[in-house]
Amino acid sequence: MTRLTHEHQHYDTIVIGAGVAGLACASRLLQHAKYRQLGGLLVLEARTRIGGRVNAVHLNRSRLDEGANWVHGVGTAENPNPLMSILPHKRARELAGAVVFKAPEASTAPTRAASSQVSQAIPPEIAGPLLGGVSGLLDELHELAPTSDPDEAKRTTLLDSIVASETLSEIQAQLPEQYHRTLRLMSQFIENMEAGPLAASSAEHGKGRPGLGLLEFAIDDFEGEQVFLQDGYSAIADELVKDLVTSDMIKLGCEVRTIHHDESNVNVVETTSGRFTADRIHRLSQSGHEVSLFQPPLPTRITKAIDSLGFGTLDKIFLVYDKAWWLEEPYASRYENNIINRSHTEPDADPSVGQSTPKAPDSFMGFTDELPGLALGSDGKVGTGPRLLSCINLHALTGFPALSTFVSCSNAMLVESMSDAEAGAIVHRALTQWLGVEPPQVSAVHVTRWAHDEYSRGSYSHMIAGVSMTEHRETFQTPIINALGAEVRFAGEHTSRNHFATVHGALISGYREADAILASMGPS
Repeated sequence: MTRLTHEHQHYDTIVIGAGVAGLACASRLLQHAKYRQLGGLLVLEARTRIGGRVNAVHLNRSRLDEGANWVHGVGTAENPNPLMSILPHKRARELAGAVVFKAPEASTAPTRAASSQVSQAIPPEIAGPLLGGVSGLLDELHELAPTSDPDEAKRTTLLDSIVASETLSEIQAQLPEQYHRTLRLMSQFIENMEAGPLAASSAEHGKGRPGLGLLEFAIDDFEGEQVFLQDGYSAIADELVKDLVTSDMIKLGCEVRTIHHDESNVNVVETTSGRFTADRIHRLSQSGHEVSLFQPPLPTRITKAIDSLGFGTLDKIFLVYDKAWWLEEPYASRYENNIINRSHTEPDADPSVGQSTPKAPDSFMGFTDELPGLALGSDGKVGTGPRLLSCINLHALTGFPALSTFVSCSNAMLVESMSDAEAGAIVHRALTQWLGVEPPQVSAVHVTRWAHDEYSRGSYSHMIAGVSMTEHRETFQTPIINALGAEVRFAGEHTSRNHFATVHGALISGYREADAILASMGPS
């Protein structure tokens, strides 16, 4: 090993990546006097913007949030989600009104929907239990996973748990037979939530690799409402970065090429903007291609953890219009009597009693046979079927006349291979089938492409059945320290035991690493 002398581009700590985890770590360190001094702290970001997987674009005067939208559990007074304290003045609420459309009958080949003049909207007395069944299924999985033997939970796929679900069987017994197929297709909703496959056929990486594991739900996350941030997540990043910008501690457009971490008393970072050295490096990405940046290679415990955790894609197809046509005729009358209040759906609830019905839906949920989906048979076997599409009414939530439709896993990869116009046309034809009348043409289409983003390579992490363990996340929390004291630390949602796949998981991980550094320094 070689002991290097400090040059003008030496820093105590370099944070690589200005996503939420990196900004959280750097902003916390900046509270210490040492890091407000010259040579204390630097954040390097390859992109020409901050935020990482949090980003907004503007199209036809509409703000479109490409990444995160929800706060998954606002927390309680005793245990609040730290995101909520960053933006106490911002608007956020639960999704309320929803319209569910009946799944098409089984067919041998995909069809391109034409206007039928018949709406497929499901009556609220049926749609309520359908959505309640999904909520009940999620509750059942959250109760089952933590109480299961860890080794057994590791081996168990979520799909096996869903097939064996008592909740779905009980709901199916309450529904007319014509809606059984729709119920058995609703579990695909989990793939969009987790950006992970329920079966190998949905996987975007590695043919034949198992799907999501039950350990995906063996977590102790924040309680409270699941709320949509109506003013967007970019405001979180902006709040975290403001003092760093004022202090001129962020370097954008600076791509890291190599990190030498075991050759001297400092880490050497080679970038497109030159060489930097640091006593401590914070690396924040999980995607496997980042492993090659490190020289010498990372320890086996880190590379094994990266390979053992799933990393999936959740994309959005945005349809932007001149106005919110779905609030006008001849469209509104095709669903307005079938809106249910999804925030009050329970498996045994009657949605027509004691609940206020929103005047406009926050979401439309239906199916398309142009994208491959999963169908759970009444015999427990899993086959192919139409794909569930969840369309968020951004007009109701943000005021912009746009619909945002989610696609995940292998379907995200399929959509990313299409042009924006081709992807938008799939949603347009689905809306035509659902409503029974063709909507107006879009004014613009925007498709996110997180799997092909060279710095993200996907959206967020998940647990793979038979492969992933909680230890694979926790091992990132032990830094790499060479014989001369140079440190490499890791943060990001994938390093969180209980909060992975969330923005607050990234935030907390950044705070965790900063606090560990500050604690090692002793009193300020």
